[in-house]
Amino acid sequence: MSLRPAEPFVPRTFSVWVTKKKTTEWVQDRATATRRRRQVDCWDVGGRCDGIQWLKRFPKAGQAQAWKEQLERDFAAGLPFDLEARRFVEPERPAGPTVATVFELTEAYYRAHPEWEPKTKVLAAMAFGRARRWLLASGAEPEGADLEAVEDFTQNGSFLPGHLSHELTDRQTAGRDWLRRHSAPADSLTTGQIEEFVARFEVNQRNPDKRVSAATLTRFLQPLKACWTWAIGRDDMPIERNPWLAVKPRRKVTGKNSLVGGRAALAVDADLVIGPPEAFALARACAEHGAWGGVVESFVLVMALCGLRPGEAAGLLWDDLDLPADGGAGWVTVRRTHRPVAARWLDPGEDPDWGPLKDRDLADTRRSPVHPALVAKLLDHRDAYGVGPDGLVFHRNGKAFDPDMFNKSVWYPGRAALWPLRTDIAADDPRQPKLAKLRRHDLRHAACSWWLREGVDAVVCQRWSGHKTLSVFLDIYQSVAPGREEEGVSRLASFSLPGE
Repeated sequence: MSLRPAEPFVPRTFSVWVTKKKTTEWVQDRATATRRRRQVDCWDVGGRCDGIQWLKRFPKAGQAQAWKEQLERDFAAGLPFDLEARRFVEPERPAGPTVATVFELTEAYYRAHPEWEPKTKVLAAMAFGRARRWLLASGAEPEGADLEAVEDFTQNGSFLPGHLSHELTDRQTAGRDWLRRHSAPADSLTTGQIEEFVARFEVNQRNPDKRVSAATLTRFLQPLKACWTWAIGRDDMPIERNPWLAVKPRRKVTGKNSLVGGRAALAVDADLVIGPPEAFALARACAEHGAWGGVVESFVLVMALCGLRPGEAAGLLWDDLDLPADGGAGWVTVRRTHRPVAARWLDPGEDPDWGPLKDRDLADTRRSPVHPALVAKLLDHRDAYGVGPDGLVFHRNGKAFDPDMFNKSVWYPGRAALWPLRTDIAADDPRQPKLAKLRRHDLRHAACSWWLREGVDAVVCQRWSGHKTLSVFLDIYQSVAPGREEEGVSRLASFSLPGE
C-alpha cells in the first residue's frame, strides 16, 4: 500500500481524467414549499499520482475540464503536487511575491473563474482587453506592425480556452508578447491614470460625439474592480489598494430616487412600461407588419405577460407549458435561454446555442403564470404551426427564432406601426416618443409591472420573474406601482389607536 505524502511532492508519473456521474441532492420546491430529492449531473476529476489515486468533484463540465487541463500543464511544468488540495502548487519562493502587471493580473483572475457563463466571459474579456491595451508602462505605445499585432491579439486571441490556445496566429502571439513586456505594474496605477482610462472608454466607439451610457460604464468597470479586489485578498500579489474604487461612475437618474442603498438605481422608466392592452396591440402589429406573419404573435405575448427574456422565450419547449383545456390559467416552466456563442468562449462539450438561465446553474428553473387569454392563444398557435424541432414552441424554417433577424424583420416594423418616430426631428432627438424605441426586453418589464399593479405580492412577483433577490426586484420596479402611498395612508388612517 502506498504511503500518502503529507507535503507537496514532484511526481514521476501522473494521469488525470474526467468522468460524468449522477449524484442526489435535496432541493426546495417553491411551488409546494416542500423539500425533495433529485438526481443531478456532476463531473469527477480523477487522477493517479505515482500510484496514489485521488478525486475532486465539480458541478459543471467546464469547471472539471478546466481543472484537468490546468493539472496537465502544471505537471508538464514540473510543479509539486498537493494531494490535500488535488492540485499542483507553486514551490515556495525564497524572496517575497513579485509585482504582477495588469496583463498578468487580468490573466490570473480570468483563469481562476472557469465557471463563468459565456456572456460573463465576453464582458470580462472586453474590460480586461482594453485595460491591457491602454494601461501600459510609462512611454510605451505600440506602433506599426506592433500596433496591428496588439489589436489582433486583444480582439481575437486573448483569453482563449486551453483547448484552443494552439490556434493563436504568429501575429497574435507577437501582440501578446508585446503586451506582456510593456504592461504597467498593477499596483502602480494612480487615480489620474484610471480616470484618463475611464474617460477614454466613455467615448462611443461608433460615434465619437456621443458617450456610452451610465449602465454600460458600470457594467464595464465591474470586472476590473472585482479583479483588483480579488488580488488584494491574495498573499502572492503585493497589491494593497483598489484604484478603481476611486472612480465614481455617472449615475442614471430615474424617477425621484436616483440612489438605492448607496448604489445606482436600476429603476425602469415608467414611460416605457406598457400594459396588457398595448402588448396585445403590439403583438398584432408585429404579425401584420413584420415579415414573419402570425407565428410571432404568441412569442411577443409570452414575453409581455409571462415576464420571459427574449432568449428564454425563444428556447421554450411544449413540454415546458402546462396549458389547461378548460380555459383556466396555465404555467410556463423556464429552463434555458437561447444564447448563440462563439467557440472561443465555450468549454469543451458546452452547447453553443442553449445555456442556463441568467446567473443560474444548468439545473435551475422558474415558473410563471400564463393568463387564460394567452393559454388560448398558445393552443391556437400549436394547431396552426405545429411542434418545432426537438419540441420547440416558436420556430421558423426548422430553427429557433434568430434574435437579430427578428429585430430587423419583425420588431422594428411592428413597433413603428404603433409608435412611429417623428420625421421632423432627428432620430436621436430626446423629443422623440419614448415608445418608438421600445426594446424587446421592455416586454419583461411590462409583465412584472402588470403583476405588481394588480396587487400580486412582491415576493411572489420576484419568484415568477427569477430575479436573484427581492431587493433587486424592488429597485427595478420601484416606480411602476402608482397609488400605493395613498392606499397605505388610507389603511393607516382607518386603524384605531388606543385613546381614540
